[in-house]
Amino acid sequence: MLGGRYTLRRIKRLFRYIVALIFSISFSALGQTKQIQVDDLSIEYLDFGKGKYTFVFESGVGMGVNYWDSFLPFADRLNSRVIIYSRAGNGSSSASSKVSLERSLLRLEKLLFQLNAQDNLILVGHSFGGFHARNFAHNFVDRVSGLVLLDPSHELFQKELEAIDPEKAKNDNARLNSILKNQSEWQILQDIYTNNVLFPSQPTHNVPTVIVTSSQIGESDWWIGHSEKGKIAWRALHQELISNNSISTHIVTDKVGHNLPIQDPEFTFKAIKSVLELVEGV
Repeated sequence: MLGGRYTLRRIKRLFRYIVALIFSISFSALGQTKQIQVDDLSIEYLDFGKGKYTFVFESGVGMGVNYWDSFLPFADRLNSRVIIYSRAGNGSSSASSKVSLERSLLRLEKLLFQLNAQDNLILVGHSFGGFHARNFAHNFVDRVSGLVLLDPSHELFQKELEAIDPEKAKNDNARLNSILKNQSEWQILQDIYTNNVLFPSQPTHNVPTVIVTSSQIGESDWWIGHSEKGKIAWRALHQELISNNSISTHIVTDKVGHNLPIQDPEFTFKAIKSVLELVEGV
């Protein structure tokens, strides 16, 4: 009996070793995460692939490089250079007391300069990362070939939710604040909601853009943003971002929730790759 238990333990250890080995081999094919000094911070990044275009990935609130783990096997099929990084305080990047859209913009610009990736850029922004992608395109439009916004945050969303049901929208947002109050990037999002404006003109009106909207209802059973009316407002705001852009695509799906890269990485890959058709058609 003792020998049987010992053999079982050895089999389990061997299985874990094999799984770890397979993961390390598949991951090393795309490249290991590295650290680079940007100003006084150490920034985590992943850089692999080659091609005419460079895809730069921006993650949601508090998320870093590892958020995209499920998507990585598909990323290599973009036949392009891919750079995924963790903003200050996220992933393995150094924390900073100076966190803002503007600071993140400057750090990204310096990161790309050091990596010699300054032209033919396609920014991919998920959720809160959509603000960062749009901000870069707004400030460096001549260097940006395209935008992909995956269920992106919108500066007017809280205002729209309060128009639906003022009391519930404010109470729900207060609940979210209590959960995420220690996350510095969450406070940036709240400030954007308060100001109701991000840019004097939308960069998505001038750059080939793909927007993916999740219309899936009920991801949470309490937040008004996941209600039917909340999703209608969400979809309308996304459509407005490209209302004056003839070189754009709006993909709406109720099959996938907000975390598209995790829930359906193949669908996410197809959506991201579709921007190349828009870019090449310009």
